Amino acid sequence: MIQNVGQENIWDLLNLRICDRIGTGRPKEQPFRFRKYKAMVEQALRDPISVSMLKTDGDRLMSTFHMKPGPDMGNILNALLEEVLEDPKRNTQKYLDKRTSELLALEPSELRSLGESGKKKREEAEEAEILKIYKKNKVG
Repeated sequence: MIQNVGQENIWDLLNLRICDRIGTGRPKEQPFRFRKYKAMVEQALRDPISVSMLKTDGDRLMSTFHMKPGPDMGNILNALLEEVLEDPKRNTQKYLDKRTSELLALEPSELRSLGESGKKKREEAEEAEILKIYKKNKVG
């Protein structure tokens, strides 16, 4: 639906549906199914919580720190994301570069543990955002 009408028009279309229900004398202007649909639209439109939110990326890590793609890079990005989720002010290239240097000095098992922790934190934050959307629309 969003692709058919465009992001700029989706809310107007949903508001038109509400007006149509009111105008035709339907008992509820926003029944559960409609609220659920609105929550799904809101969820589809929001940016997911991911390492792409960081002010650095794998390409930058490869060029700056001469890293190769692989599990270590993913662990570093997930560990950095966890820190940024805890304190969004840390999302600067300067801080992320400094922290990447520190993470590269860790033992592989320590780095893996931090990466897994960051991944878990991202998944929890993503679930929390979805629950907020459902609660806002009174469907969850």
